[in-house]
Amino acid sequence: MKKIPLVSIVIPTLNEKKNIRRCLKSIVKQNYPKKKFEIIIVDNYSTDGTLDIAKKFPVKILMNRIKHAEVSKMIGFRKARGEYTIYLDADVELVGRSWIQKMLKPLLEDEEIVGSFTRKYAKKTDPPLERYYAFDPLQRDTIYQLFSPSLDSVLKEEKDGYCLLEYREGKIPPAGRCLYRKKKLLEAVKNYDMFLELDFLVLLTKKGLNKFAYVPSAGLYHHHAPNLRTLLRKRKYNVQNVYLKTFEKKLYVWFDLKKKYDLVKIMLWIIYANSFIPSLIVGIYKSFRHKDWAGLYEPFVNLLVTDTILSAFLLNRKTQLLLKR
Repeated sequence: MKKIPLVSIVIPTLNEKKNIRRCLKSIVKQNYPKKKFEIIIVDNYSTDGTLDIAKKFPVKILMNRIKHAEVSKMIGFRKARGEYTIYLDADVELVGRSWIQKMLKPLLEDEEIVGSFTRKYAKKTDPPLERYYAFDPLQRDTIYQLFSPSLDSVLKEEKDGYCLLEYREGKIPPAGRCLYRKKKLLEAVKNYDMFLELDFLVLLTKKGLNKFAYVPSAGLYHHHAPNLRTLLRKRKYNVQNVYLKTFEKKLYVWFDLKKKYDLVKIMLWIIYANSFIPSLIVGIYKSFRHKDWAGLYEPFVNLLVTDTILSAFLLNRKTQLLLKR
């Protein structure tokens, strides 16, 4: 690699004591010049000792009183010095020691590529629910796979070490954790106070910045849901506090409640997910295919996640008004 650019990694935190050490260790062990990457932690005034651990690493710490991860991400991006910038959640762990080089490779080879992203993996020792989610490269459960485009649907060309993807409106996979060309991203989203990762993909695509690189060999471990209780809590939070709060202004749309086709699709999925037995059969198939009994989580995830999302939508006043129109 002839050019050695500065890379910034932004991590929003709020009481991440159990995760932050593992995350930072995976970053500082990278085989990349130490002076050529910076770690920016944007903390929401943690009270559990998160910062005490973080200060043992070469990090820059910013404080944010607005307890919202998307706000913290945007603060970090705007303060970052790197030409290339990515955000990582504190429960993320980089795979291997050459992660930065692998993620940079497509950006350095092709100036039209605006961002690169990788897939999620799971260790054999990870909780079975996390192993189940890693069956999908974007960690989508079946409901999200049904309502979002796959990577194959936007594949343009296979390159050495990565895949070149070309997005278009309506065909954008939900992969918003990218290593971005910071200048291009911030120019496109200069009026935003929150880092709305999927909406930003739509904005960039509309501006013609629609080439992305998928780098599967880089890899991330995302320790986001060790059990069903945690998973459902996060799903409910994301629907109520992220998606529905900006529902009317959303650019990345999973489905359109005004379209009969989408409503029928939703109803059929609800019936399928609550039937349990069909999902169980699929789960058994996935267990054999991936040689991991974690596939048996399929019917439980389908049922519980579907009903959690459904209840969050139906109890929301904006959704009720939209359905009455």
